[in-house]
Amino acid sequence: MGEMFTATILCLTLIPVGIVLGFLLLKIQGGEESEL
Repeated sequence: MGEMFTATILCLTLIPVGIVLGFLLLKIQGGEESEL
């Protein structure tokens, strides 16, 4: 049961973090490309 709880916490935290990091990377790359 502890493993299931840990897995749920990891999913709930890593998924949004991954989305935010991916969005920031795309925004930074897009900004650099648009400026150039």
